[in-house]
Amino acid sequence: MSVDALEETTGPTRRYRHRRTIDRQRSSLGTTQLGIGLSVSGVILVVYAAIRFVGSVHHYPRPLLSVVAWLLLTAAIASTFLMLRRSAFHLSDRLFVALLIQLVVVAALDLASVWSRDAVGVYPTAAAAVGGVLLAIVTLRPVRDIAAATVVLGLMLVGSILTITRTQTATLGAELLFAAVAVVPPLIACAIVSQYRRIVRLELDRVMVASTVASVRDALGFFDSEELVTLDLEAEELFVGVADGSVDLPLSPELAARASRLATELRRHLMSEGKESWLEHAFQESSVLSDRATLRDPERLATYLATDQRDGLLSAVWLLLGEADAQSARAVLTLGPVDRSERPGRSGALVIPIVLEAVGVQRAKVDPAVWEALGRVGSSTDTYQKSRIRIEIDSTVDNPAEGQRKGERQ
Repeated sequence: MSVDALEETTGPTRRYRHRRTIDRQRSSLGTTQLGIGLSVSGVILVVYAAIRFVGSVHHYPRPLLSVVAWLLLTAAIASTFLMLRRSAFHLSDRLFVALLIQLVVVAALDLASVWSRDAVGVYPTAAAAVGGVLLAIVTLRPVRDIAAATVVLGLMLVGSILTITRTQTATLGAELLFAAVAVVPPLIACAIVSQYRRIVRLELDRVMVASTVASVRDALGFFDSEELVTLDLEAEELFVGVADGSVDLPLSPELAARASRLATELRRHLMSEGKESWLEHAFQESSVLSDRATLRDPERLATYLATDQRDGLLSAVWLLLGEADAQSARAVLTLGPVDRSERPGRSGALVIPIVLEAVGVQRAKVDPAVWEALGRVGSSTDTYQKSRIRIEIDSTVDNPAEGQRKGERQ
């Protein structure tokens, strides 16, 4: 199967939904310390804007509006902080929307207070402090929410600055610079947090799928094992109910349907046991590989690989797709057919041909660790054309049939 024939998964399955739930939970991991640093930076920005306001308040054309804006901003910050303390610093959608409404009113009042042709060297300080508030909460919300709010703030600042008829045009650069002070830090923080969360998700995903490397030939995957444990518990509860007399015989239609469902699920697990290799489990359970990679291994040849070879192969595929810039990157990994000819100098060995074909991956941006990982699998050659890379690997493994013959002779 070529990469061009790779198709998207149709319809969400239970495993798919479960994995997506875990991915959403992971998206907020590991940002506590980062959030403290960004919050301190946001406070510094707010304090700086407040100092500028106190030093120039007597120059404001409408100082009362700016005072009201600062009072409202202070109330918004205090109330939001108290609510966050009560909710273990969980910024809900409702609280976030309420905060945004207050910040928009603050920015509008402050911009109105300085919107005059006679306001020379006067800057919208409370509106600039709004950027500090957005900087402080960047780790509490999805990055796209903070980025969108920051862009709106930037448009308000720039629009106000450009629509003022000035007596002195020399102040335009200073005003734009002050607007940048309010907008640029939150946007930089959004980029940092986004990249940090991506790294955390990828590393957690890699740790989880790496556990399949050491599994035995017929081991169940993580999600299959979890589902089987749930079915066992449900069946045990039903049997206990029958044994202690709390469930009457014959079973009611509802309990009979429940027992039939349990039997069907357990039978499905029994029939599928041993049909999926460790590599199939790794592909299914990885948020990086499940949607972007396809495995073709009809003979389950991946189970013949040694532990070091397994780790190298899985690491190479994961790094190739996990580090790709484009989300459209796709890969197909094909194992077989087996070359059963004898290898010189190594009796009873098999050569498993492995082909890794990927599109949407730039050759210059391939992590050097990919080639190091493939070196543990076997000898490899690669060809590259446009955005398509093809890697052919010859992996030498011990022939299990040869080991069985030796055991029989002994």
